[in-house]
Amino acid sequence: MTRVVLTEVAAGAAEGLRKVLGNSDDMEIIGYARDGLEAAQMAIQLQPDALLVHRDLPGISGYDVCRLVSVAAPEVGCILLEEDESEKSLRAAMQAGARAILARDSDVQRLLQTLRQMQDIKAIRDTSDYQLATDPAKMPATIGLISAKDGVGKTTIAVNLATTVAQRFPDQVVLVDYYAHLGDVDLCLNIDPRNSLVDLASFASDLDADMVEAALIRHDSGLRVLAGCSVLRPVWLDAINVPYIATLLGILRRHYRFAFCELPPLLWPASLYTLSRCQQVIVVTNLFDLPTVRDTATLVNMLLAGYVGRDRVKLVVNRASRRDAYPVTDLEEATGQKISFELPNDSQTVVSAFNKGTPFVIGQPSSIIARAIEQMADALLAELTNMQSEPVNASKGLDSAREPSQDGDLT
Repeated sequence: MTRVVLTEVAAGAAEGLRKVLGNSDDMEIIGYARDGLEAAQMAIQLQPDALLVHRDLPGISGYDVCRLVSVAAPEVGCILLEEDESEKSLRAAMQAGARAILARDSDVQRLLQTLRQMQDIKAIRDTSDYQLATDPAKMPATIGLISAKDGVGKTTIAVNLATTVAQRFPDQVVLVDYYAHLGDVDLCLNIDPRNSLVDLASFASDLDADMVEAALIRHDSGLRVLAGCSVLRPVWLDAINVPYIATLLGILRRHYRFAFCELPPLLWPASLYTLSRCQQVIVVTNLFDLPTVRDTATLVNMLLAGYVGRDRVKLVVNRASRRDAYPVTDLEEATGQKISFELPNDSQTVVSAFNKGTPFVIGQPSSIIARAIEQMADALLAELTNMQSEPVNASKGLDSAREPSQDGDLT
């Protein structure tokens, strides 16, 4: 049922509209306004689906009524009744906040159709897109993981962090491997991808949700994966461009609560675009040597220079140990960024999990590194979902993290 408030410029002027709407089973007249101020008051107090506003109302004009209602009662659809439907009139009506414009002599069917469209607009509140846009508990989040160098354990962190979140939100988490050259996410998860990020790029101009879904692999944890390319393709950098990534991320954000993007240590337009759209950017590094510390500082400062806000950057030291060549204070001073997390050097667990193709958060959940990833997931989720919980101490377990490391460095 479409609830309507009518206006009339003189006594009895709305009689014709009343008869027309009264003969329609899905229309209900809930009020009559005799001047502009009363029309605005009724719209605000009664919250009708539609307000039929004459342009030349006594007191304040129909245009001013639309302006007031669009601010004070934005869910009310104002339909401005004009002398004509010229481009000039339409522009003025839209600028005033009207949802539609009708000539006063419009036929009955056109009037009814326009009124029903106001009800259709309200039906948007029942759609999943409306829930995603308005409910903080359902808003999608994109998390990027990047490093200044390969070999610091970023892939392992990405896989285990995404798997941890997927266990809490089954079938609502997707991991995209941007390594379109020799990506390893599929190996970490022991999956055989049907298609890769590069394969999907060939359909970029026609990309839709069904095509993306067909390319994703579902892991037993509930995680969805879009793998990188396991073979070298010289054209991959051209294929992974901004229009393609913009479309892909738009589709994933509509269908998944969390999208994790593992990016190679290479800044090109598509990767910078991705990072700019991330709610959180995890920069992974270690403190083994000066080049890694220096390059991490360069990367962080570049991101902060215009792509990512400081509050979105999470600096993560992987394989933390008392044997590290440099203290965390050196990295913090070089980047101007506090360390968010330190992950311990548990190489035996990591290597074993990698070789088995089973994330250690599943295969060895009681290991020191698995517990550290769990804490990291807790902190990220608390921030992303605005949960009112105790802040997670990022340095908790620091003593154990800095125990002498085991032999081996693959993480």
